[in-house]
Amino acid sequence: MVEKTRCEICDKEFNSEDSLNMHNKSKHFELYKPPKKKLTSQQKKKIRNWLIFLVFAILLGWGLFVSIKNNQSKVDLSVELSEGKKSEVPSGSVHWHPKISIIIDGEQVSIPSDLGYGTGKMVDTHLSGMRMSPIHTHDSGGTIHLENNNPSSKPETLSLGYFFYVWNKTFNSTCIFEYCTDKGSLKLFVNGKENFEFENYLMRDKDQIRIEYKSLTK
Repeated sequence: MVEKTRCEICDKEFNSEDSLNMHNKSKHFELYKPPKKKLTSQQKKKIRNWLIFLVFAILLGWGLFVSIKNNQSKVDLSVELSEGKKSEVPSGSVHWHPKISIIIDGEQVSIPSDLGYGTGKMVDTHLSGMRMSPIHTHDSGGTIHLENNNPSSKPETLSLGYFFYVWNKTFNSTCIFEYCTDKGSLKLFVNGKENFEFENYLMRDKDQIRIEYKSLTK
């Protein structure tokens, strides 16, 4: 005996699912929902392979992005401190706030607001005791946070050069960023007085640091 199927709308019986579907499509088209087609094992395998490929491509792309980002603007720490300078570093912890402004051809350069933990390098975190570099920023106003529990163990962490090292930017007596003295003049001022130590300058609490570069053509 053939098992019959019944229309749920008009209660009419049919000998097969196909007949019921044709009936619904012609008589109840506004409520008709075509039966879902089941995927074959070959189709399922094809979809699975495409998903695996897509995940692999995303992971590969992300890996390349991270690798490129980590290798961009890689700046090494190049600070030379005399023994006399090192002796000026406090033996205890410091929590200082010097302020820096950088002027390139009359234009103020914006300082990153999350330097040392969001942008730039996150290094020497054991000295800060936090998940950030012992030199970092919390806003774009130019205030540098020197939070260092043991600066005497690594005196260069208080230097101006270390700030640019964390920032991944070039700064020394001849260049700031890509601007160099072969095409302009570079000057450093600390508390209103010109300073010639550049990257080797050891910052102090409430220092007002100003770096100016002027192109020869400006």
